[in-house]
Amino acid sequence: MKVLFVVLFFSATVQIYSQDWIIVDILEQTKKELVYKVDNGEEVKRETVKNPSIVKLIKDYQAEGYQLKSVTQGVELELNGNLPLNNNWNNNFGVANLNLFNNNRVMLWFEKREN
Repeated sequence: MKVLFVVLFFSATVQIYSQDWIIVDILEQTKKELVYKVDNGEEVKRETVKNPSIVKLIKDYQAEGYQLKSVTQGVELELNGNLPLNNNWNNNFGVANLNLFNNNRVMLWFEKREN
């Protein structure tokens, strides 16, 4: 009986608190469109918007009840090409067909609190 009383007492006094996070990863911004990925914790969706304004994107999520908590920048390094198969390590031009791309990525972290 005491255990039941303690469980009921704590369940009545503890508030239920949860929050949803959304991470918006901006992939590409041109004069005509904005390409981004939305990660809500369950799935990642790629979306394209004709209005390339990041400020408008932030305001749209704030209108849905999300609050911008943080803006981070990540660097994505992409190495494309193939290594030569010969073992001539004295050849300085043996890896000339490798391409290195450095893409700066902006990530917007939104939080939605639910009581």
